[in-house]
Amino acid sequence: MSPEPASTPLYLVTGAAGAGKTTLLPELVRLGQGIVVMDQDELLEDRALLGVPIAVPEAAPIWPAYNRMWGRIIHIVRRAGHPVILLCPTPSPEDVIAGADPDGSVHWVLLDCADDLRESRLHARGWSSEWIEDALTDAAQARELVPTVITTDDEDTEKIARRVLAWVEAETRSLPNLPYRSLLRSL
Repeated sequence: MSPEPASTPLYLVTGAAGAGKTTLLPELVRLGQGIVVMDQDELLEDRALLGVPIAVPEAAPIWPAYNRMWGRIIHIVRRAGHPVILLCPTPSPEDVIAGADPDGSVHWVLLDCADDLRESRLHARGWSSEWIEDALTDAAQARELVPTVITTDDEDTEKIARRVLAWVEAETRSLPNLPYRSLLRSL
C-alpha cells in the first residue's frame, strides 16, 4: 500500500557548494514560522551518514540512494500538511525537468555567488583545488538550470533569508488556498 499524497509544496533552495545554504539555515528556521526547513547536509556527521562518506565527490555512486532517503523524509513531513524548504546541492537536469511530484508542487530557486567569492569560501573550508573546480562547474550548471536566482554575495544572512521567504510567499500565492498560508508572515 502506498502512502497518500501530501499535496503541500516543496521549495528547493539549491546551489553549488559555497553559495551559503548551510549558513542560511538558522535564519530560515527562525523566520520561517511553521515552514519545515531542512538542509540535506543536516544528517551528516563529518561528511558521512552512519560512517558512510556522502559529501565527497567519490561518493557520487550512492548519491541517488541518499536522495531517495531524503525524498521519503520530505514525504513524511508533507503528508502531515507542512510545506518544506529543502536546502540541497546542485540538481541534475533530470531533477529540474522532472518537476512533477505526486506530493504537490515543486519550486526551485538558486542561491548563487560570484565565483571568486565561492573559491574564497571553499578555500577557507580547506577544500582542495579539484573539489573547488567541481563546485565551480556545479555552479555554472545550476545557473543554466534554475532561472530564479537569489545572490549571496554581499548581504547578511537575515536579509538573504527574508528574500528566500519572500520568494516562497510569492510562489505560494499562485497556489490554491492552502491552510498553511497563514503561517507565512509579511516580510
